[in-house]
Amino acid sequence: MAEALNVSQALRNPGQLFPFEARVTLPGMEIFSDTVFLEDVRAEGEFLATDDGRISVKATARADARAHCSRCLEEVVTPVEAQVDALYSRVPDPDDPDLYGFEGYALDLTDAVRDALVLELPMRFLCKPDCKGLCPTCGANLNRVACTCQEGGNTTNPFSALKNIVLNHEEV
Repeated sequence: MAEALNVSQALRNPGQLFPFEARVTLPGMEIFSDTVFLEDVRAEGEFLATDDGRISVKATARADARAHCSRCLEEVVTPVEAQVDALYSRVPDPDDPDLYGFEGYALDLTDAVRDALVLELPMRFLCKPDCKGLCPTCGANLNRVACTCQEGGNTTNPFSALKNIVLNHEEV
């Protein structure tokens, strides 16, 4: 939930710009099978009313995205910044899915800020660009320990049978 913007002055004075700063609280979201939390979300910008009673909002939204590294599963915090360009109306328009609704004189930025920030999230979160990930045999974090599982020896894992087929050129 965001701090509600009071747009009563803007509706009485169409075309006049009103600056604002707001904080937004967003719940965790399931994105690419990982829960991502957008924390310390804030928006800063300006809004104005149009002659037809709509409110145009232009702002910069910033947040810290907390998720897990795609390779080693360690927690990662990444700063995210997005441009919000939203149009609000009291009358919903089924032909315009990008139009946000509002009632009375209170405008809630939550949906517009969330939508803009989600579009700017990375496809994969990495703790560092050269993350070594996890050992496929023992599951050790290769960034922290030197694992010797892959150096040879007779290891048994669920894919050992497939490895034997490939190494022995067996047909399936």
